[in-house]
Amino acid sequence: MHPRQRRFLQGGLLLGAAILVALNANLPETDAQSGGLKPRKSPENFSLTKIDGRHWLLTPDGRPFFAHGITHVSNNRAKFDFAKISKACKELGFNAYGYGCPPALRSDMPYVESWNHLVPISYYRGKNAVKFVDVFDTKAQTRLEVGVKANCFRSRKNPNVIGYCWTDLGSWPLKNPSGKNWVDFIRSLPEGAPGKQAYRKFLSTWKGDNDNGRDLAFLRLIAREYFRVVGGAQRKYDPDHLVFGDRFAFNTLVPEVFEEMLPYVDGIAIQPPFWGQFPKKKFDEIHKLTGKPILLCDFAIRFKDGDKDIRSWKPAADSVAAGKAYAEYVKAALNTDYIVGVFWCNPVDTTKGFGKPGVKQGFFAEGLTERPGLHQAVKKLNAYRDEMTPKRDSNLK
Repeated sequence: MHPRQRRFLQGGLLLGAAILVALNANLPETDAQSGGLKPRKSPENFSLTKIDGRHWLLTPDGRPFFAHGITHVSNNRAKFDFAKISKACKELGFNAYGYGCPPALRSDMPYVESWNHLVPISYYRGKNAVKFVDVFDTKAQTRLEVGVKANCFRSRKNPNVIGYCWTDLGSWPLKNPSGKNWVDFIRSLPEGAPGKQAYRKFLSTWKGDNDNGRDLAFLRLIAREYFRVVGGAQRKYDPDHLVFGDRFAFNTLVPEVFEEMLPYVDGIAIQPPFWGQFPKKKFDEIHKLTGKPILLCDFAIRFKDGDKDIRSWKPAADSVAAGKAYAEYVKAALNTDYIVGVFWCNPVDTTKGFGKPGVKQGFFAEGLTERPGLHQAVKKLNAYRDEMTPKRDSNLK
């Protein structure tokens, strides 16, 4: 982790009150205790609550809820019967779908709504496919708002929507695997471009003498404008659903960017590293900074599977070992009072996207069949989740 990120996470509670007040000026009133929007008197959608000091999602009918399911069920590189995957998920006790839920299953169980290519900056797209936009250009802002509006109109009346996530693992860091960053893009624009004019104006007031500090300061302004447009449109066109914002990994969490997003979200979407050790210290640091609940939006324990090219750091020996490690991980999440859900990444084995080599391993084996050990562990885990979940929110009258 970059030293600036470490300092931010460990001691960076210096979110300026003035900044937050200004950015929150046109947003719905928040509840400091719940870390999200004030609970609605008669909620028609998912909301947030705290019971005995623990954050929970709250279903429209008032039941505390810890979301657990699988992401990418709409993966277009996989072919399966959605009725069969619904049945398989429910038999194992899953109670939700993560982001990438297909239209056919949006009335089946609660799910996380998302869009990932409104601004295609996910670092794994690669240098040639990452496309930044001039967020200072009113035409680009209008296009972004239209895109957000379309996504909101698709989902805003669906009570199964847990909340919204936005861009996945954006190329926010000045140095990131895509080899490109937003500051360099704006700096390279023609002189007459709104972004270039904004950069010139910024330089005229910049007092520092450090290039990295200068670029981080301007990156903050880019993030402020981006989240103002996207977050503002989200609240405008669907003010009643939860928002988890951009999805961050530990290595994409830039403090200056993260701070600018906070006023627009109810919770934080984190994609932790895919290994067995539960990184509670890192989660604690993020929660201490934000005061908001955390959704582990994409996670898995990858494991060796014959001669398949499973690319992962320290994969488990087999599906039995993966099941044990995954159950321990999610139990740790259940016992962490600000984590409100965990989602396993990918339903079945597929090729990786964007021309990358290797297999993106799935929760189910071929034909949605059982992974020895893993499925048994998850079934027990989901029973434990149900035991841990209160039957009713005691705060509701």
